[in-house]
Amino acid sequence: MAHKVKLNESNSTRVSAEDLHRQLSMIFQAVETPENHADIAAKVLVSASVRGVDTHGVSQVIGYSEAIESGFFTVPQETTVITESETTALLSAGNGIGLVSAYEGMEIAIRKAQEYGLGMVSIRDGHHVGMVAYYAMMALEHDMIGMSMTTATPSVRPALGAKKMLGTNPIGFAAPAGAERDFVLDMATSTVAGGKVGLARRLGVNIPEGWALTTEGKPLTEPEEENDRWALNPLGNTREQGSHKGYGLAMMVDILCGVLSGGGFSRQLARGENMTCLMAVDIGRFRDIDDFKAMMDDMIGQLHSTPTLPGEEGVLVAGDPEAEATEDRLVNGVPVENGNYAGIKARALEVGTEVVI
Repeated sequence: MAHKVKLNESNSTRVSAEDLHRQLSMIFQAVETPENHADIAAKVLVSASVRGVDTHGVSQVIGYSEAIESGFFTVPQETTVITESETTALLSAGNGIGLVSAYEGMEIAIRKAQEYGLGMVSIRDGHHVGMVAYYAMMALEHDMIGMSMTTATPSVRPALGAKKMLGTNPIGFAAPAGAERDFVLDMATSTVAGGKVGLARRLGVNIPEGWALTTEGKPLTEPEEENDRWALNPLGNTREQGSHKGYGLAMMVDILCGVLSGGGFSRQLARGENMTCLMAVDIGRFRDIDDFKAMMDDMIGQLHSTPTLPGEEGVLVAGDPEAEATEDRLVNGVPVENGNYAGIKARALEVGTEVVI
């Protein structure tokens, strides 16, 4: 059933990535976002849609720009260093656009890794950062391993629990390969990202059993608006299937992002707050980069060649579906759900900028 919540030609409109970037940047600039920050925010959102992570993609410009206009986000913003060492930094996002502060934070982590081999940044006073793997992927062009994670307000129950206590607390991890595609892991620590429930609701389709439970422990298949009567399941879902693992990973993210930064763990966050942690590792400080990539190719190639279960076409490695989506969408345009497509155009007119999509 999960495939039914995906975009297709009947419920979406194709738009070029270039036009989407231009439109989003124009909307951000129209609500007083500086051009360089508007371009960063647009780049992160369009990248998510290009990679098929539609829940964290271009449609987010509507809510972000409204948050800027209302003063919920502080714009123009300044990402400031609170404390730092050669390899670490604690930053304040200044209550600004999370996409921008996370991007600038990862730039700092990469610079530290270039100089010292490792860079780790924890960010507080922040907001939603979009597709979390984007920031891990920033390390790839520098022949580095990247890691990124972010907290969120509660939407997930702990293992054996019946109340929302943790965010979806996603994790991104990226490592470069040679001839093979780069390894890019982008995962929520819940059974499914919360945005997929929202997408199912907008498309009017049910969600599969196992994604969410009511507070009485009954499977939820008809997605409701956010309320306290249901919660997403931790990755693993049940005790027998390892729900403690997703629960533990969610806590790990809360510790590295919220407790380490002092910004607060999931239950302490106000709606819309997110704390973030970013890391970069210079592979060349450990071994020759070409040898590393060759071993990555060997590992990925062996996994791809694994015999499949009956009825399956082939074994995938993290990042494969997104890479395939990218190949299609850069050529044929990015599908934007029809309601969101209309909403973006309406938002452009509302803020007084040109419609270019």
